[in-house]
Amino acid sequence: MEHCFAGVREKLTPAAEAIRVDNAIELRPVSVDDCDELYQAIERNRARLREWLPWAGLTFSRDELLHFLGEKEIENASRTSLTTHIRWQGELCGAVGLHTIDARHRSSSIGYWLDRAYEGQGIMTRACRAMVTAGFESYGLHRIEIRCGTGNGRSSAIPRRLGFTEEGVLREAEWVAERWVDLRVFSMLKQDWK
Repeated sequence: MEHCFAGVREKLTPAAEAIRVDNAIELRPVSVDDCDELYQAIERNRARLREWLPWAGLTFSRDELLHFLGEKEIENASRTSLTTHIRWQGELCGAVGLHTIDARHRSSSIGYWLDRAYEGQGIMTRACRAMVTAGFESYGLHRIEIRCGTGNGRSSAIPRRLGFTEEGVLREAEWVAERWVDLRVFSMLKQDWK
């Protein structure tokens, strides 16, 4: 599995550049080289991640992560999405990304998670602010959504802090941890982004 993307990686144009958020935070495009470090962070946080993220179930393996990272490297290079991990003072502490970009409608959505040890410092709010700015300025997007489980108050606080408009709730929109989860939908339009 380690080498299945090797030939493809050599042919890729350089991946997206890292985004320097501030003196402490950097968003680096994901790479298969990050697999072990990222998997350790997921393992440390698996119990809480699996409550809200469909992919973080008990069976999500290192090989699945490696495959995911290989795909995301290709998508980052082709600019069809932007998946980054968050570094705080050099330490990997989570991930944030623009999901698959709808080129026709110039829209995407943002997904994110943060290691529990780094919560409460404004890291994710600043990382999401930088990702929204990149989406509008570097990817030419018109609309960006954030969807959060209705019971996930920490996650929903981020789009609210950033001035997103709450549009409503999608009932039973995701199957997560053996239950249906309602999703709160927030949006930002380019002309409203400050």
